[in-house]
Parts: sequence; C-alpha cells; structure tokens
Amino acid sequence: MSDNNLIYVSASKGYRAPSFNAQAFFDPSELSVAKAEKITAYEVGAKTQFADRRVTLNMAAFYYDYRNQQFINVDPTTAAQTLLNIPKSRIYGAEAELTVKANRFITVRAGVGLLKTKIVRGTVSGTDVSGNRLSNAPALTFNLSAELTLMDNDSGRLTVNPDLAYQTNQYFEVINIPRLRQSGYALLGGHIDYESADGRWTASVWGKNLTDKLYFTSRVDLLAGFGFDYNHIGAPRTYGITLGARF
Repeated sequence: MSDNNLIYVSASKGYRAPSFNAQAFFDPSELSVAKAEKITAYEVGAKTQFADRRVTLNMAAFYYDYRNQQFINVDPTTAAQTLLNIPKSRIYGAEAELTVKANRFITVRAGVGLLKTKIVRGTVSGTDVSGNRLSNAPALTFNLSAELTLMDNDSGRLTVNPDLAYQTNQYFEVINIPRLRQSGYALLGGHIDYESADGRWTASVWGKNLTDKLYFTSRVDLLAGFGFDYNHIGAPRTYGITLGARF
C-alpha cells in the first residue's frame, strides 16, 4: 500500500511423511506407525508503521485444516506410548504485535494471540474426541514488556526491562480430562542491564516467575494403572546475575 504498510494473503499446503514411533521403549504395542499428516493453511495479515515509524503494528488471521495430525498418546493403564493420527482437526485464530517507541528512553512491546482448535473426527483409547480441543492450545495468550532507559551517556547505558506473560487454560491431551486442565496463569519477570560506553562490558540482573507461580507444562493421565498423574512442573522463581565481555 505504501513504504510503511503491507497487506498480504497466503495459501499453502504442508506434508509430513508417515512416522515411526521413536518412543517405543516398554511395550510391543508401542511399535506403531502413523499415517502421513497433511495441512492446508490460509493466512491474511498486515504489517504497518506509522507516527514517523515510532509505532509498528503487525496483525494476522489464519485457518489450518489438518488431516491425520500425528501425536503421541499415553495409555493410562500401562503407560504405553503409541503414535496415532487424528483424522481431521481445525485450527483458526488471530494474533497482533505492537511496538511503540515513545521516545529514546521508553519502548513498549505487546502481543496478543487468539486461538480456537477443534477435533472434527477422531477416537483415542476408545473415546470419541470429536468436538474436543487440541492439546497445548490456550484460547488467549498475551505478553507485555518495556525497555526503560535510565542512563545513556559516557558512563554507559542502563536499562530496566519488566515483562509479563499470560495465557488462559489449556489441556495437555485430546480427551480433555477436566482434572488435568491447566488453568490460566500469568508469569512476571524482568531484567536490569548495564553496558559500558565502548560496548565491551555487560552486566545483567534478572528474574523469572517472580511471584513463584505454581503451574504445569505437561500432565499425563496414569491414574487407572498407577494411581497418580504424571506432571511436569514449570520453573519456580529463578533469579541470577550474568556478566559478559567482548574481545
């Protein structure tokens, strides 16, 4: 449209060859092969800059039509991991990224993603999963960060960089077991950076998950066979100091 604005439309097809289950360790049933995975993808978007290029806004909307999507399924009674196909599923959503350079001392960045997933046809462990959500697919994700320059002179450059990330609830498996659902959560972090005027020396004080939020990055149903659920817990509050030198 102009030097600072672009609108695009794309349509593409993807193919993933039939796959052999590399997770086959414990049971002969794990020796499985999944059919070829295929996807038809459509996307429309815009990349824009305005306010004398101090504001950048990128937006996109997409639709994915999956056939025979490949995934690992864990049997809750034996913990056997087999490679299966979901015959048909659909994914659609939108995302936007905004960067605002208010002045030479303040830059703010934000991003938002909207996602809707649906299994159109499929059976897993004898359960019809049609209409269920795909795994690891929160409906909303949001992030916000800033770079605040406190000093930029012959003594060096000092910046403060807070950040926030949020996501709504998600499932880690396609049967959508309510007790295994991860509820929405936010993670707060940030870092304070110093760089010498000649760019040779750097130092950073950083922290992640500063509120020490307890959350899961994966959950596996093993209740029927083993009496418990297998969970991966997200990293707790973490902080440190990083020093660097360029030669």
